[in-house]
Amino acid sequence: LSACTGLLGNSGPAPDLYTLSALSQPPAGLVRAPWHLLIEEPTAVGGLEANRIAVQRTPNEIRYFADVRWVERATRMIQGLMVESFEHTGAVASVDRYSVGPRADYVLKAELRDFQAELFNNTKIPTVHVRLTVRMARAGRQQTVWMRDFSARVTARTSTAPEVVVAFDQALSQVMAEIVAA
Repeated sequence: LSACTGLLGNSGPAPDLYTLSALSQPPAGLVRAPWHLLIEEPTAVGGLEANRIAVQRTPNEIRYFADVRWVERATRMIQGLMVESFEHTGAVASVDRYSVGPRADYVLKAELRDFQAELFNNTKIPTVHVRLTVRMARAGRQQTVWMRDFSARVTARTSTAPEVVVAFDQALSQVMAEIVAA
């Protein structure tokens, strides 16, 4: 893990900040829905809600990259990226964050279950795992319309923080494309 830009670093200079990308193109065959969607900030399990970039050497251990951070809490960043993805792809008539949204037809609720770089089985190059369990509910009554698990794994090219972030971006893009198409 020492090649991973150093886990559990020191109190030196300010950390490098990273963000991820929203979808810019609609998935193939996307049919635009005529309704208004509100997206809640996802909930998260374990230590994944932080703005720190999680690394796991075993399924039962969470550590963090030293000296690097997400620009904001992972759940808040993902909420914003989902809103942007629905906007950019034109998947719905309108979309907004749940906290500021007006009247809506549906609410998208998600739980962030995996959002970490994994170094299982003594591997040297991490595989990023992103998994969101998503529930679409009718607004007002909160009646569930559908619920699905969306997951992607992408192996980074190297164990450096910038390359691991690229793998996070690719994995999250795969997951968001599936969510937007659902």
